Formats: sequence, structure tokens, C-alpha cells
Amino acid sequence: MPTIGERVKYAIDHMERGEIYAALEHACNALDVTSQRYYEQKTSSRRHFKNIIKKYSWLVEFMALGGINLDETIFDNFPITDGVREPILKPDFSDLMYHVVRCGLVHSDSLSKGFSFHKEGAVLLAESTIIFPETVVWGILSISIFCPINKDEITAPDYWIGFFQNRLVINDFWGNESIARHLTNRYPLPRVTLTDLCNLKAD
Repeated sequence: MPTIGERVKYAIDHMERGEIYAALEHACNALDVTSQRYYEQKTSSRRHFKNIIKKYSWLVEFMALGGINLDETIFDNFPITDGVREPILKPDFSDLMYHVVRCGLVHSDSLSKGFSFHKEGAVLLAESTIIFPETVVWGILSISIFCPINKDEITAPDYWIGFFQNRLVINDFWGNESIARHLTNRYPLPRVTLTDLCNLKAD
């Protein structure tokens, strides 16, 4: 079984080759195990995966979605109906990452129709459509890297993660949440809550 450090390496390798979905799968697997450790559980779970994303929403915003307040934004333009017992009509970011991305990659060969990623920095939204920037991979990876529960992890030498002009060698900063918070405070971003997305029309 690959370690969290190995999963992080695999995700970065795939990102360098432009293989976004393979990178996302490894990032989600690393987060699965991180959430299991963080909540002291023998197995990972939907609830713990979502909860750790919510706990570190500030870090995902900083790394991937600067400007969007993930604590309060509801993506009700994209109800989740695939692979759930009951439709999630008002999903938040953690719902999307678990049900659409994590489960879509693990249990299917594609994501839900209308949900994708692109190389641009903006989030594109329309009726039944969400296109996130590929930097979401770095947001998900950063939780596993900086969560204190993973302070004893290791990955391949010289692999790094970037914050603006800062390059942090991952093996020097495993579990160092304080440096992540320091950098988010040093480079503050606006936070906008997106509302009434359910009123958006298709392109």
C-alpha cells in the first residue's frame, strides 16, 4: 500500500505530465488516509473526508480558489444525483470533492457530466456546470502535507509545493500547519460568498 508521501509524489508527477485526473485520484487517496488518521479511525469514511476539507477550507482557498469563501458558498447550480442514496440539492465544496471527484475517480471512469477542470485560474459556473482550476489538486494535496498528523511522513527528495513566490521543500514541512497559516496571513486574499447559483442558466 503506498504511503501518503508516495501518493503525494505520484500526484505531483502526474501533474507535471498534465494528467489531472490521475493526480486528483492520488491526492484524494492521500486525503482519505489523512482524514482516517486525523479522526483516529481504523478506516476512512465519507464524513471524515468531508470534515477535513471543511476544517482546511482556508488552505484550499489559498492554494486553489482564492477569492471564493468555501465556508459559505453553496454550489446549488450542480445538484449531486449520481452515486448517492438521496440527491444533494445544495452541495458545498466538500460534497463535490467527495461524491463527484473522489467517488467518480475511484468507482467510475469519468466525472459527472458538466463537472471538469481546466488550466485557467478562474472557476466557471453555469446551470449544471462547474469547471474548477486544476490547482484544486494542490489545494487537496496541501491538506495532507501540512496537517500535523502527518508530521512524520516522507516523500521523494526535492519535491516542493509553492505559495506565490515561495517554494517549500515538502520533506522540510510535513505537518507544519503554522507555516501554511503564516503564508496565508502574509498574502491575504479577498473572500466572496457566491450565492443564488441555482439561478444560473446554461451557456
